[in-house]
Amino acid sequence: MNPLKIQLLTANILIVLSTTGCAPSLPKGAVGLVQQYNYSPSVIQIGDTRLFWWCSTGVNPVDSSQKSDAIYFESINMSTFDSSGPVLVLAETPGAWDSAYTCNPKVIGGVFENPLGDGQNYSFAMYYVGTAAISGTTNSIGVAFSNDGIEWKKYPEPVIPSTSQTGYGVGQPALYNADHKAGIVMFYEDSNPTLHHVAAVSTDGVHFAVEGTLTSNGLDPDDPEAIWGDMSYDSAAGEWYAVFNRPLRPPSTTGGILERGQYGIELYKIPQSVLFTGASPWQQLVTMDTNTTGFESNFIAGFVRDLYGNLNVASYPTIQMYVSVSYPAPDWDATPAEAGKSAAPGTWILMPLNWGPDVSPAIPLNRYFNGSIHEVTTGWIPPDAGFQLQALLGHLYAHPVNGATVPFYGCKAGERDYFVSLDIGCEGQRILGKNGYGYSQPVSGLNLVALYRCFTGYDHFVSQDPKCEGQRTDQLLGYVVP
Repeated sequence: MNPLKIQLLTANILIVLSTTGCAPSLPKGAVGLVQQYNYSPSVIQIGDTRLFWWCSTGVNPVDSSQKSDAIYFESINMSTFDSSGPVLVLAETPGAWDSAYTCNPKVIGGVFENPLGDGQNYSFAMYYVGTAAISGTTNSIGVAFSNDGIEWKKYPEPVIPSTSQTGYGVGQPALYNADHKAGIVMFYEDSNPTLHHVAAVSTDGVHFAVEGTLTSNGLDPDDPEAIWGDMSYDSAAGEWYAVFNRPLRPPSTTGGILERGQYGIELYKIPQSVLFTGASPWQQLVTMDTNTTGFESNFIAGFVRDLYGNLNVASYPTIQMYVSVSYPAPDWDATPAEAGKSAAPGTWILMPLNWGPDVSPAIPLNRYFNGSIHEVTTGWIPPDAGFQLQALLGHLYAHPVNGATVPFYGCKAGERDYFVSLDIGCEGQRILGKNGYGYSQPVSGLNLVALYRCFTGYDHFVSQDPKCEGQRTDQLLGYVVP
């Protein structure tokens, strides 16, 4: 078969896919085990080489009866795409605190002097989440050390113990090495009593003291307790970047199918000086979701960083991430249940997604038509559905700016009715994601156009015409820049 190549460029997000044929395989640039779940990546770039650690499934090397979460490693030369791996590098320890699950790795470089009491120094530390509870509760964070990123030795006890005996506990560590030795700053999630994010510091990589709770000021109000995938430092600008998950879809919108991966991620940044106080809020930069990529699930992203946790690598100031996505995308006319099934864990792979700063955050809101069905979006259009551009309706903003604070959501009812809604619940239908932000009313001094949602009797579209071009007018959505 001829190669299929898709290049999507919207809202400063770039994805390049390349596949050949129908046999199960990974698109070029993606990472993971074929037909297994792959998520929660840790990525370090040294020169042209990227080092990957992530969570998948595997047989425990020290207990062949246990097939559970395991941590894998692969290295890829980004110039030649020559690779080494994947290889299983860490699994559960029978009888220990992490005997049931071992996952969510984050790796950092440094000089760790005799942390295990074995007289050896180490150049890598991997912080990971584990538990002895089959239920997946009471999670703690542990650490293992290595000199090559492949052979690891575990510290015997958690370095951040669980804060709950019944709930999730702690998890999803993110790392920065302040002195390039063992001065580790760790950020992690704590579910007790409600979800929040904590900073802890260490001078030896093993013993940590809590420094404080990160501010939540500025995070998306439509998901106030969002979990994250990663956090990393831009040492050139003195800013922290964090990438949070969007919510899970309710099964009532996916034909009763319970999706395990969230439908999108949101990227933020905040100055170092206000990380705890929130005197200035987190600045939302972009949302990447089904509306953007076409993939049903897009979640738990990991930043590409240098050996010590800085974002200033590769194509900086472009921010590079690997996101767990369900691959391939569902058909454009998939039923809600078919879309939900397309996000089964065995479809999850690690896909590169990039975001670059832009002079203008405005993104075009386009109306497409394939002869029978409309779709209105700022993002991805199915390449095999025959959609053609019908109209440019105006521009939304990729994040709240200039008083534009009303989110326009992309939704889908049934197999073919794509529509735009102001409701994050998509009026009980399946959410695709966020198109961007507009205005709720006219603004003095701004040239804005009104947008109306229209109904043909079998599908929806958006128009600047209050009479909906002879069709039924559903509602005024809001106002956008031309």
